[in-house]
Amino acid sequence: MNNDYQKKTRIAKFLSSKGYGSRREIEQLILKKKIIVNNEIIQSPVVFVNDQDKILLNNKKIDLYKKMEVWKFYKPINFITSRNKQDDRPIIYELLPFNLKKLKTVGRLDINSEGLLLLTDDGEIIRNLELPKNKFIRKYKIRVYGHIDENALNKISKGIKINNVLYAPFEYKLLKRGNANSWLEFLMKEGKNNEIRNLCSAINLKVNRLIRLEYGPFKLKNLLPGRIEKAEEKEMTVYENHIRKI
Repeated sequence: MNNDYQKKTRIAKFLSSKGYGSRREIEQLILKKKIIVNNEIIQSPVVFVNDQDKILLNNKKIDLYKKMEVWKFYKPINFITSRNKQDDRPIIYELLPFNLKKLKTVGRLDINSEGLLLLTDDGEIIRNLELPKNKFIRKYKIRVYGHIDENALNKISKGIKINNVLYAPFEYKLLKRGNANSWLEFLMKEGKNNEIRNLCSAINLKVNRLIRLEYGPFKLKNLLPGRIEKAEEKEMTVYENHIRKI
């Protein structure tokens, strides 16, 4: 097997970039002897390949020219971001068409949150979008109940530790101030569990609506709740250019 490391990529990364699972999933398949490279069953992930190699996955030849795809889904409230039912509550996969039920989500939105949720079968895209170091900005529109203290809001936007969890700095705008409810916009670089709700709670604001509008170059636009559409070509181009610069 030719191991020209200058022109080849480690097989787990290579197959992940082609949409055949995460790197960890690929490595598990290698351990189970499910991957053949150039007529040889490989037994270690330390194998380097490129588009010239003949690769079989579960005895099926892979499509080396499989195009990367990302789908944009408007997750409605009261749906769980999960593939498997946990209880009687509905899951997002019940809303997806049959041919898209194998897609995996990029991160999550909790049951009380709505808006843009990205899905793909490309493990490398998922990894790239989720890693904080890649600095893909998430934009949220948030309705909060309570008095807006702009000094307090400015303070937490510089970064804060809450219950031993460190939250990164973020940008914000006060979109509309009301007597009871107000609207805010947050631009976040991370997606920690309940991050926005915890930040708002720290300054005595209760989030009663949370909508994700953007994730990196991907935008919700006029997509309706429960609907899914393929990401625009220009959104994919911006994503790819961003990754190349990192």
